[in-house]
Amino acid sequence: MINYEEFKQKVQNEFKNYLGEEYKDAEIFIREVTKVNMQVDQMSLLNLPGNDFTSPSISLQSIFENYEKTGDFEGVMEALSETFQEAIEGFEKSPLNNGLDFSNVDKNIIFTLVNAEQNKELLENVPHRKFEDLAIIYRWNVGVDSNGLYTNIVTNEFAEKIGKSEEELYRLAKENTNRIFPSEVRNMAEVISEIIFGEDGELLPEDEEFRNMMTETPDDKSMYVITNKSKLFGAAAMLYEENLYDLSQQLDSDLYILPSSTHEVIAISDKFGDANELADMVYEINMDQVELSDRLSNQVYHYDKDARTLRLATNKFERTISDDIKEKVPEIEEGKAR
Repeated sequence: MINYEEFKQKVQNEFKNYLGEEYKDAEIFIREVTKVNMQVDQMSLLNLPGNDFTSPSISLQSIFENYEKTGDFEGVMEALSETFQEAIEGFEKSPLNNGLDFSNVDKNIIFTLVNAEQNKELLENVPHRKFEDLAIIYRWNVGVDSNGLYTNIVTNEFAEKIGKSEEELYRLAKENTNRIFPSEVRNMAEVISEIIFGEDGELLPEDEEFRNMMTETPDDKSMYVITNKSKLFGAAAMLYEENLYDLSQQLDSDLYILPSSTHEVIAISDKFGDANELADMVYEINMDQVELSDRLSNQVYHYDKDARTLRLATNKFERTISDDIKEKVPEIEEGKAR
């Protein structure tokens, strides 16, 4: 088998052989791109017939992983060709196909959360503001279709183009994010119950008994999922302090916030356990179960219901979100992880 650099060069030289005749004039373009939490070699096809505005792109590292599993370069290239051709066809119905409409950009600026330390290079080129060990960055919600949601990170260059300061972007995003992606706070037992049994289906008596048992946990011993209805970029819902305040009043206690991913956080009563032990649990789950692109933080946050403030509760900065858990953290007691 060849190594990654050899693989990249081979793809550059040979991939066009696996594309159809209609793409004979396409160009293969590979460049390093800064993504959330990582740098990737992004492969694109340029000069596509009838497609002047958009270009399908894919992480070359992910393709190499498929090659490492099979050792079948030809099979991987054939699958990649199919993926690109499906993406090209999908662009015909994409909101990006006819160019970008800047007329409604103010109503579609949203914010998301990323880890500040892991994304230092990204933050050099995007408007942002720090929030504890995190950073608030901005995205332009371009549109949605059957293939999914299209968003672009707002860069310094784009912010200048639309004439928006960071303060203006924050004001717009605070108004827009909860409107476009309404936040929700739900008992985790209810979420799991819906996954197992569905939302509306009739249950057998034994299933009903099991579901009732799942949802009978006292409030102050329950976990609550804070996200948004789309389940995308949902960790930003914790920036809406009223979500935390209402839950703290319901539980009659301060809260610990556990960052399970960029898409959701978990809230629990601060009577639930020790913050440092909870941070150990978060770290282990991050390293073992969460893709690097989705990791948010290894810290635990504390919400003070009287002061109505959210602050770091732990100081685990020796652990980056790209660490290898097996080298850093001992086994954690079974039963603490979600």
